[in-house]
Amino acid sequence: MINWLGERVGVYGYGRTGKACVDYLRPQLISPVVLIDQASPEQQAALNTEAGGRFELAFGAAIGPAVERLDALILSPGVPLKNPHVQRAVERGIPVVSELEVAARNCPGYLLAVTGTNGKSTTTKILGHVLSALGPSHVLGNIGVPLLGSLAEIGEGDYVALEVSSYQLEAIERFAPHVAIYTNLTPDHLDRHGTIEEYARVKRQMAINMDESGFIVANALCGAFSRDSFENNKPTYLQYRSVPGGRLHGAWVANNMIHVDLGYERHELSLDCVKLPGIHNIENALAVIVTAFLMGATAETVAERLSGFTGYEHRLERCPQTLGNVRFFNDSKATNPEATITALKAMDPPLALILGGRDKMTDLAEMCAWIKRKVRHAVLIGEAAGRFAAALAAAGVDSVQLVDNLELAVPAAVEALAPDGGTVLLSPACASFDQYGSYEERGEHFKEVVAGLAGTTGGARAGG
Repeated sequence: MINWLGERVGVYGYGRTGKACVDYLRPQLISPVVLIDQASPEQQAALNTEAGGRFELAFGAAIGPAVERLDALILSPGVPLKNPHVQRAVERGIPVVSELEVAARNCPGYLLAVTGTNGKSTTTKILGHVLSALGPSHVLGNIGVPLLGSLAEIGEGDYVALEVSSYQLEAIERFAPHVAIYTNLTPDHLDRHGTIEEYARVKRQMAINMDESGFIVANALCGAFSRDSFENNKPTYLQYRSVPGGRLHGAWVANNMIHVDLGYERHELSLDCVKLPGIHNIENALAVIVTAFLMGATAETVAERLSGFTGYEHRLERCPQTLGNVRFFNDSKATNPEATITALKAMDPPLALILGGRDKMTDLAEMCAWIKRKVRHAVLIGEAAGRFAAALAAAGVDSVQLVDNLELAVPAAVEALAPDGGTVLLSPACASFDQYGSYEERGEHFKEVVAGLAGTTGGARAGG
C-alpha cells in the first residue's frame, strides 16, 4: 500500500493509464497534477473543463516548475524514464513509479504476468480463459484495461492474467508477480530502449523482486530468457519448447502430445486441444499450460478450456465477410515485423498484404524474405511506407503499391487477387499512432472498410 495522503502527486500522461491513476487517487482525497507534453489550445480547453476540481493540469513548459513541487510521480507507459522532466524528478529524489507498481502493491489477487515481444496478448487471453474454470479471473494490463482501474473488482485470491510491456517495467521498485511468463524476444521498441540487450534487460526486470514462492516460465528457444540471464535466482525456473528435443523442467511437445514435468507432478495432453493455427500458438498454449498446473488445474480442465479457445479480436481475426472468393483477416495487433512474419507463416497463399504505420525502425530483411516467398502483392500505408517500399525493392519484391489509407488499401489488395481470389491480410508490422489512436482502432477501421466494400459490391457474408 502506498500512502500519499497530504502529498502532491503527479500523473504523467492522460490516456487510459493516466485516467485510471486519477480515478484511483481521488477517493484518497488526492488531487493529482496531470502532466501533458503536447496539447492543442482546443484540447487544453477540453481538458481544463474535464479536470474541474478533480485534478490540476500542467502543459508543455509548465511541466518543469510543476515537477519541482511534487512529492511523487506516477508514469504512464508512454513516458520514458529518459524524459528530461522525469530525470529531473529522479535527480531531486522524488519517487518515480509506474502505474503497474502502484496497482500491484494494492492488488489482492494472484498476479500472473506475461511479457515478451510477441504472443503476450494471446497468451494472456488464453490464460484468463483457462483459469476462469478455477475461479474468478481477470484479463488486464497492456492488453487494454489498466490493472489500477480494476482493483475494486478483484477479490482475494482471484486470478489476474496481466499483460506487461517493457515500458511499464522501466519504473518498478517492488513489483513481483506470482508467475512471470516470458514468450520470446526479437528487436522491438529500439527507438525507446536503444539496443536489444537493454530491451531484454528491462523485460527481465519483471522477475527481479520475486522470492522463492514465485515461478519464472520461459520459452526455452529464447536465449535472452535463459536461466543464467536472470539476476534473481530465487524463483523456480521452468521452460517450455514447441519443437523436438529432450525433457524439460516444464512442458514440451513430442509425438503429437504435450508433456509436462513440474518435478512434483507430470501430465500428458493431446496436442489437438490447441485449436489456434501456427507453431507460435502452440508456444503460447504451452506457457499457459505450465502456469495453469502451477495454479492447481487438472489435465482435464486444461484440455477442455484450451479446446474452447479459438482466438481473439485483432490477432489473425477472420472477418465475417467475403468478397467473391476473397477472404479477409485482421491482424492489426501485429505491430512489428516479427509478428507479421508469424502471421505469414500461418497463412496460405495467394496473399495480398497491407503493411505500414508508424515505423519502429526495426530490421526488415527477414520479413521481406517471407513476403517475397508468400505474398502476391503488398500495399503500403502510413509513415513507414517509403522505407518499407525500399526494403521490399531491395529484396526483389516487385508487386508493391503505396496508398494513403485503409480506404484505398483494401480495394487495392482485392484487385491484386483477381481473378483467382485469395486472402487479404492486414498485418502492419508497425505501430498505429500515425493515423490511429491504437491498434484496436486501426483493426476496427479495417473491418468497417471490409464490411462496406462487401456490402456495396454484393459480397456474401460467411461464417468466420
